[in-house]
Amino acid sequence: MRLDDSTPVGTTVLEVNTYVRTAEFVIVLAPEQRGKGYATEAARPTLDWAFHLAALRVVWLKVLEPNRAGIVAYEKAGFRPAGRLRRSGYWLGKPVDELIMDAIPEDIPGPSAVAAAAGG
Repeated sequence: MRLDDSTPVGTTVLEVNTYVRTAEFVIVLAPEQRGKGYATEAARPTLDWAFHLAALRVVWLKVLEPNRAGIVAYEKAGFRPAGRLRRSGYWLGKPVDELIMDAIPEDIPGPSAVAAAAGG
């Protein structure tokens, strides 16, 4: 949701693997809301929750290599490059690499806003 007027702009999901305490991060933004900083704004509290309340060890995602805006947004949120899947995705009908990015608790500096809001 946009903070100024509570308009929904998208959603984030953590697909948690409880056996190894990791999760895949997925974000979906409405097309007209892309490029406005919402991906970074939404990823930060999601990672905060993942590490400080859910006690996950790592959160990872896949992003198509030509999606430079997405990669920059994820880096601003704390994700780091971790690998690639060659020609595993499609961009404008052509095969492209998918980049794997991950984040660990040490990548997210500062106090937890989520834990503070939960009284922790």
